Amino acid sequence: PVLSRYLLGIYLSPFSLCLGSFLAVLLMNYFLRLFNVAVTKGIAVSWIFLCFAKLAPYFLSLALPMAFLVALLLTLGQLSESGEVLALRASGYSFKELLKPYFAVALCLSAALFFVNNWASPWGFHAFRESYADAVAQVSRLDFEPRALTRLGDWDFFSDEVDPGDGSLKGVRLIKRQGGYARLRIAAPSGQALLIQRKGLRLDLNDGQLAWPNEDPKSHTTAGFRRSELFIPFSDSGRALREPEIQEYTSVELKARAADPAVDPQRQREYSTEAALRSAGAFAPLALFLVACPLGLSLERRAKAIGFAMSLGVLFGYYGLLAVGLGLGRRGGELALVAPWFANIAALVTAGVLWRRLLSR
Repeated sequence: PVLSRYLLGIYLSPFSLCLGSFLAVLLMNYFLRLFNVAVTKGIAVSWIFLCFAKLAPYFLSLALPMAFLVALLLTLGQLSESGEVLALRASGYSFKELLKPYFAVALCLSAALFFVNNWASPWGFHAFRESYADAVAQVSRLDFEPRALTRLGDWDFFSDEVDPGDGSLKGVRLIKRQGGYARLRIAAPSGQALLIQRKGLRLDLNDGQLAWPNEDPKSHTTAGFRRSELFIPFSDSGRALREPEIQEYTSVELKARAADPAVDPQRQREYSTEAALRSAGAFAPLALFLVACPLGLSLERRAKAIGFAMSLGVLFGYYGLLAVGLGLGRRGGELALVAPWFANIAALVTAGVLWRRLLSR
């Protein structure tokens, strides 16, 4: 227990630093886009941090294995360079005893990633996409131009004259493009517009007429009004029809869609491959542990620098094979469930060769 606590104490500092750095780099890719939307739409900066919280599980699926590998090789390199590995081996400790705490970390991370990849990441990414779409649909100000057609949610808006000071309108015409009562038309000689921040536009119209089509396309029903209040939300009814991205589906949903005969075969392969990739990615810490340990224990001089370089090489190789497996799985139906595991299989084979060399010394 004392040795395990000591080894974990050395490991946790570089792991925390690496995890924070990788998450910051991944999230920074979204920061400028989110900041631009927040400024343009007049949204509080706290919305950006809320989006980061929703995206965190999605990026953890990448950051956790990378941070684990880099921190492990740096730690083993430090222990080898300082001669502690040699001293512990001379004191009767086996490689199994030295690596037991790091194996426990790898096991815990794989269990966490299994939940993150299959459920938490899709839930978080879906919540982010919905929040982002809502933000993009928001309008913080409207600059109406006279005799210019403006699209507002489900409606097309037109006015002959617009007073930007008090929002008074003349010669107002509205046409509903979609949703309930589609093709409804409203016309009024005068009115007033009031912007409700990030929600919609309220119109007060006077002495107008409305017309909506009947079942017979050649006829319509008309009615007049002295005064009417109309609220037009900025998000149209088509907003709910957004097709979710593949990252937004949980693995259970992906497998259900892959088994649905009504789904296009190419999409079925994509769903099956994505589901297999998530399970394969959950085993990344264990696979990287098996490769990193013999590499780190064999280092001697300049071990920390060499260990960092080795970690980059292992990461490029592992995630490169994941990308190849993803491409092969989406192209061939038979490989959809197997190809994403190529990286783990290659890691096991490489680990076997490295361990044989280390133990034969």
